[in-house]
Amino acid sequence: MALLREFRTLDPRIWTLAVARLIVTFGFSTVMPFLAFQLSKQPGTSAAAIGSIWTISGVAGMVAQWGAGGLADRLGRRRLILGTLLVRAANLALLGLAIARHQPLAVVGALCVANGVLRGFFDPVASAMTADLSTGEQRVAAFSLQRVGLNIGWAAGPAVGALAQRLGVSYAQLFYLAAPVTLVSALALARIPETRAAVAATRTRFADLFHIPADPAFLRFLAATFTFFLLQVQLYQTLSVFSARALHLTRDQVGWFYSANGLLVVALQVPAFYYIRRIGTHRALVVGSMLYAAAYASCWLATGFWPLLASVAVITLAEMVSAPAQLTTSTSMAPPGRVGAYSGLYGLVQAAGQSLGPLIGGALFDRFGDRRIWLVLPLFGVLAAIGYRRSILPGPLGGSPDPPATGSDGRSPSPPTRPKLVAGQGALGRANK
Repeated sequence: MALLREFRTLDPRIWTLAVARLIVTFGFSTVMPFLAFQLSKQPGTSAAAIGSIWTISGVAGMVAQWGAGGLADRLGRRRLILGTLLVRAANLALLGLAIARHQPLAVVGALCVANGVLRGFFDPVASAMTADLSTGEQRVAAFSLQRVGLNIGWAAGPAVGALAQRLGVSYAQLFYLAAPVTLVSALALARIPETRAAVAATRTRFADLFHIPADPAFLRFLAATFTFFLLQVQLYQTLSVFSARALHLTRDQVGWFYSANGLLVVALQVPAFYYIRRIGTHRALVVGSMLYAAAYASCWLATGFWPLLASVAVITLAEMVSAPAQLTTSTSMAPPGRVGAYSGLYGLVQAAGQSLGPLIGGALFDRFGDRRIWLVLPLFGVLAAIGYRRSILPGPLGGSPDPPATGSDGRSPSPPTRPKLVAGQGALGRANK
């Protein structure tokens, strides 16, 4: 099909990476979404204690993403991501054992934090591999394909986990299934040779892994991304609270919002890719942020399930336009030898926004109430659009930069320069879940 031509011409290793991400996400999401529910049934376990596990895990994962990107640039992508998956499979098996033997909350919590760290090591390295294996013009398609695999895994995992428990499989036994699934993902990735170009051996200092580049345009991009994810994450908490308190929806109805979100991404990410290709990466960042703002503002008008589901659908459309553009931009702005580090910093600010977003949303909900909050939260989307508008210089908004021509390792053959935005260029230089 002509519609899928750009995806068929991608390096086969990008398809392998997308399948591996689907598998590892499927294994993870088969068990982890149910863990808080499982822990809450233990006598004497407080909600605050359970919540603290996820907070600590999130912070640890943020730091891991930051350091993992730089480590991947120095040590290579392949052995780092394979080692991470092997340890992650063992960690999942240990979690199942801890739950089966009713170990104390501190033991389960420590293993959850370890899982958060291992997940933080996976994401930026996988993004760096995707950038290594795609040229500037292919990166939008490459990252769009990764998102399709990711969302298929997220959609299938919880459904299979719930069905297995209905068929009599215990929750602890699910971990024993998730662990070998993770190993299958490692076997798939083992087929991909090292994607990083050979570099001169240098001594890796711990402090170097957390270096922040003196790159004003990229720092503006990161600031806009942080603001963006403060709004993006409201789908998973504030909207649920609003659904229950203001609209009095059922748990099943709220669940449909998230099912629809995942299914729409799988169904429409390819058309979204062609839209981004037409308008360019830079404009996609701005349009996606403004569309997010408009979608969340429309929640103010919702009076029941169907109007709110329509708002969620628009939120999902904004996600499909924004996410690949962000990932492509974060890797395309990186100088040679720093793709992993830039991917890690992008992951850091994404996780930071998603961690602080619920706290900010909850505080604003208590301050402004059920309806007026949807007139305040969208301002984060407007601020993100302004930040993205200023993050890529120079040039008009009308086009998108092509990243410098790259080889299979994702590096420029000559010293990098900030690509100019040419009106009507229609390039593919655009970037997760």
